[in-house]
Amino acid sequence: MPFAPFVGVNHHGQSILFGCGLVSREDIETYVWLFKSWLECMHGRAPKAIITDQCRSMQGAVAQVFPESHHRLCLWHIMKKIPEKLSRLPQYKVIKKTLKTLVYESTDTQEFEDGWCKLVEKYALEKNEWLSSLFNERMRWVPIYVKENFWAGMSTTQRSESMNAFFDAYVNSKTSLREFVEQYDNALKSKIEKENKADFESLNSSYKLVTGFYFERQFQEAYTNAIFKLFQDELRGMLFCNSSLVKIDGARYVFHVTDIVEGKHGDSKKRVVYIDVKEIHPRYILSRWRKDVKHGHYLVINCYEDLMSGENAKQFDHLCSNFYEVAHIANSREMYEYLLSCVNMAKEKLNDDSIWGCSSNINLVVEDVRVSDSTTKLLPPMQVRSKGRPPSKRKESRVEQVMKKKTKKNVREKTNNIQQDQMDSSREHGANSYNNESNCQFDLNVPV
Repeated sequence: MPFAPFVGVNHHGQSILFGCGLVSREDIETYVWLFKSWLECMHGRAPKAIITDQCRSMQGAVAQVFPESHHRLCLWHIMKKIPEKLSRLPQYKVIKKTLKTLVYESTDTQEFEDGWCKLVEKYALEKNEWLSSLFNERMRWVPIYVKENFWAGMSTTQRSESMNAFFDAYVNSKTSLREFVEQYDNALKSKIEKENKADFESLNSSYKLVTGFYFERQFQEAYTNAIFKLFQDELRGMLFCNSSLVKIDGARYVFHVTDIVEGKHGDSKKRVVYIDVKEIHPRYILSRWRKDVKHGHYLVINCYEDLMSGENAKQFDHLCSNFYEVAHIANSREMYEYLLSCVNMAKEKLNDDSIWGCSSNINLVVEDVRVSDSTTKLLPPMQVRSKGRPPSKRKESRVEQVMKKKTKKNVREKTNNIQQDQMDSSREHGANSYNNESNCQFDLNVPV
C-alpha cells in the first residue's frame, strides 16, 4: 500500500513526522479522506504551508481541505523534468541554462516574467504546453514568488522522500498492519531521542563567534546550534561582498552591495541593502528556532512511554490538549495574567498534601504538564547504541521478537525429545549387548 507521510521541520532543522497514512488509491477522493483524517488528528489546525509534487489529484485535495494554506509545488521535481520535456529542442543546452538562471537568480517578479517572455519568443516555445503550464502556475513554485511565506528552509519534498528511506529500516512489503503500528512507534522513538540529544547539546554548548558583532552573540544565545551555524554561514558570506554607502537617512543607512560570486568568470550582482540597526530587536528572533522553547509535539503520548497507561494516559492527554488550547486563547495581557493566576492557584492546591493525602503522583503530573518558554535544565538523553555495523539491517518489532523466541523454544524442546528417545533406545540396546565391546563403545558415544 502507498505510504504517505506528513513531514515537517523542528527547531534543529531535523525532519519530524506529524503522521502518516496508508492509502489504496491515489485519486482526489482518497487524498481528501487522507487530509481530513490528518486534520482531525491535528485538532482542526491546518498547516500554514504545505509542499507537494505536481499530482493533480493531490492539488485538488489540498485546495479542498486546506484552502487557507500556502501550497507550494516541489521545485526539485519540476527542474528534474527539464531534460525529459526539452532535450529534443535544437537549442536545448542554452534554453536549460537560461531557464535555471531565471528560476534561481531573478531578484523580483518583473525580472522573471520579462526574462521568461524573451526566452519563449527567442526560441519559438509558444506552443510548448509544459512550459505554458509552468508559467501559469509560477506563483506556486518559482522562488521569487513564494519567498514572502515562511517555509522553514524547505522548497522540495525531499524530506518526505528521506522519511520513506528512513522507514525502510523498520518495515518492508511483508510487514503486517499490526507490526506496522508498533514499528511506526519505534521510528517515532528514534526521532524523539535524536531531538532530545540535540536539545541537550544546544543548551550546554555552542559554536564559537566568528565576528565581534553584538547581533551574532544574540543569535548564539537564542538559537539552536544547527540554526546558529546556518546564520554563521551567511555571516561568512559577507567576506565576498563589497559595499559602498549611498546615503544616510536618519538611523537608516543605504548601501550598494556587490556580491562577488566565485566562479570561472568572476560574475557579480549589485543589490541595494537598507541597514538601520546595530542589534536585532527581540521580535525578529523567531521562537521557531529558539533553544529554550518546548514545542507542543513534546507532549504527544506514544505507546512506548511506560510512565502512564490506561486511564491516566487518557487524562494526561486530555489535560495537555486543553492547556494548549487555553494558552492560544489568552492572547492579551489581561487574559495572560488571569490564566497564570488560575494555574498558580491550582498548583498550590495540587501540591497541598492535606487535601490529596499523597503528593508524589500529583507532582509527577504537574512537572510533566508544565511547559516553559525559558531555559530548563535537561538531563542527558538515554544512552544509544554505539557506532558500528548494526546487528541487523531492519529493526525487529516486538511481535517478531516473541515469534523468534517461541520458535527457538519449540526447536529446543524438539531437540531434547529426540535426544531423550536416543538415550532410551541406547540404554535398551546396551542392556542386550553388555558383553559386546564394540557395542559398548558405541553406546558410550551416544550424545547425552
